[in-house]
Amino acid sequence: MELGGKSPLIVFDDADLDLAADIAMMANFFSSGQVCTNGTRVFVPAKFKAAFEQKIVERVGRIRAGDLFDESTNFGPLVSFPHRDNVLRYIAKGKEEGARVLCGGDVLKGEGFDNGAWVAPTVFTDCTDEMTIVREEIFGPVMSILTYESEEEALRRANDTDYGLAAGIVTADLNRAHRAIHQLEAGICWINTWGESPAEMPVGGYKHSGIGRENGVMTLQSYTQVKSIQV
Repeated sequence: MELGGKSPLIVFDDADLDLAADIAMMANFFSSGQVCTNGTRVFVPAKFKAAFEQKIVERVGRIRAGDLFDESTNFGPLVSFPHRDNVLRYIAKGKEEGARVLCGGDVLKGEGFDNGAWVAPTVFTDCTDEMTIVREEIFGPVMSILTYESEEEALRRANDTDYGLAAGIVTADLNRAHRAIHQLEAGICWINTWGESPAEMPVGGYKHSGIGRENGVMTLQSYTQVKSIQV
């Protein structure tokens, strides 16, 4: 049983920022943000905040929203108008609680956007852990950028959630990757990538994000029982 998440993506201070920005885009805007494993809490070293924000803004500017039958389109509408309205309420709450909008923050307008449940790709910065948009699953195209000072702080705050479905890190240091990934309380973890889920990879979460696993050999455990025999 998989029950959603509020997954962290930690960009470490040795990471390639272009790679990190590409991963953050995939982790937030694939399927217009309607993915349970999305890495919507993006933790960035404070000293790289401005540079990272610039790279995200540039990439959001290259998103092509529109007719889904057009092969060049890579961003579509949300599943329904009620869901769109719920996402917009979260965006309004983010503004109310003091997060700063870098991109988006409203419905998409103009020709071709009148008949769909469109929400613009939205990026918040200056976020804090207590904000509603950081605590609750939105299931829409909304990224929250948070800053940190140390690896220990980033890992502690990444785990400070009721959810534990997915998590990811971006780093050039393999030793750091192994050290950090084993401290993250999440059932699905990625290093220097996001979202791939091969058939043999078990999928499921910790804490409130679910019970059990699907995919891989572990799936069989849901359909079998243990029998103990002594002779």
